[in-house]
Amino acid sequence: MAEEAEVKASGDTVSITKPDMDEPKPVKTPDVELVIDGFGFMPKDYDTLIKSKGSSILKKLSTVAKESKPSKPEHSPCASSSNIDIVRRYTWKTKNRMTVQVITYGATITSIQVPDKKGVPDDVIAGFDTLEEYFQPRNPYFGATIGRYANFIRDGSVIVKPSGRVFMLSTNRGHNHYNGGHIGFDKVNWRSYVTGNTVIMTHVSERFHEGYPGTLMAQVMFEVTCDNTLKIEMKCTTSDPTIVNLSSAPYFNLAGHHCGPEVMYDHIFTVNADKYTAVDDDGLVTGQKNIVGGTAYDFRVPRVLRTMIPKIPMGGYDINYCITQGTEQDLTFHARCLHPLTGRVLEVYSNQPGMQFYTGNLLPDPDKIVEEPAGDEEEKTESDSGSESSSDESSLKDEEANEEESEGKKSYGYVPLMGKNGTCYRKHGLFCVMPQNYPDAVNHKNFPNSVLNPGEVYVHKIQYKFGILLGKYV
Repeated sequence: MAEEAEVKASGDTVSITKPDMDEPKPVKTPDVELVIDGFGFMPKDYDTLIKSKGSSILKKLSTVAKESKPSKPEHSPCASSSNIDIVRRYTWKTKNRMTVQVITYGATITSIQVPDKKGVPDDVIAGFDTLEEYFQPRNPYFGATIGRYANFIRDGSVIVKPSGRVFMLSTNRGHNHYNGGHIGFDKVNWRSYVTGNTVIMTHVSERFHEGYPGTLMAQVMFEVTCDNTLKIEMKCTTSDPTIVNLSSAPYFNLAGHHCGPEVMYDHIFTVNADKYTAVDDDGLVTGQKNIVGGTAYDFRVPRVLRTMIPKIPMGGYDINYCITQGTEQDLTFHARCLHPLTGRVLEVYSNQPGMQFYTGNLLPDPDKIVEEPAGDEEEKTESDSGSESSSDESSLKDEEANEEESEGKKSYGYVPLMGKNGTCYRKHGLFCVMPQNYPDAVNHKNFPNSVLNPGEVYVHKIQYKFGILLGKYV
């Protein structure tokens, strides 16, 4: 102690060690942020309506949604996702300025905003602003999850092996079954919960709903990653042998959902397929596979849509491609879409054997006037294989159109389909690239298996990867 006192007295400095102070660390912005809110409420009479039969269900549902004001739920909207009356909305925001929105009604993707080569984000998929608009019969499955079986089943008849029993499904497109029937997976409100940044939605399809055998338990998982990829994984189990073919139906325009057909024609497409499933005059698959080589269906090398679409006699593409898959390959590259002006690129990956390519042929056409004989009250249906327009999209033009009777015929003028922000969706203004099984696969032995048995798990994975092409495309 005396020595320390002498050192201090001599005036020599003594080093004093101060305790380390914790410096405030900068707040790290999460790579992906998930926000939850509400999108609306289901109508009170919805459960009663969906149990009724007939194509008038959609009209009644749309009317009920317009006339009835949503009442306050019995529980708080934040209490539990088991309150099925609430339609929830989930919004992902990434550090790379991508925004994705999904609602529980129909497990529907309502918005995907991605930046262009200048960094300006824009919404690239079609949709509506309100829940009531999604109820309307003219909704062409915008962004919805399609099930139990996507695409057509001829005459609505299904032979499920090994039992060999014949089941008759509902017929909602002429004499054929289409996209799950009158009330498919796109028209129910899914239950939902969150795990991390993943949203999981579930739905139980009761036995013989729309004619399908077995009780089907379906689950759809949505996830958005920081590399601007939307991942979707669909799983199903069943109580009895049944058929399953789920898909997702976002309608894209990489220039912006509002840009219309002239800009859509500038897209450059690549499809990883050597063959496609041939169709008859009614647009239904015949069971044959045609080679794409030497035809207008050949997108094995990048091709501009503007130069290809006039070669298709059906007014646009509406065809199922047989994807070239490797052995024991999980995710396979399906398609690549590029819009040169904005630089936006979309790549589609999936584990399914087919992909429906559709160019919005049945969206309202301003240049077309439909004429039918007077007194014919039956709605005219158009059946093109796998088109992602609503089963009532073209047939319901007469409901809102101004009718004129002339020389024994009714003339129906152009009825616009209004979407988000007042956008008018038109023919060839949007496109779909939908991974799925082949149409009517259960009725063709040479098509991939579509039967799900008890104890098995149906798994369908989809990835939509968005990017930017910098520089000139060659």
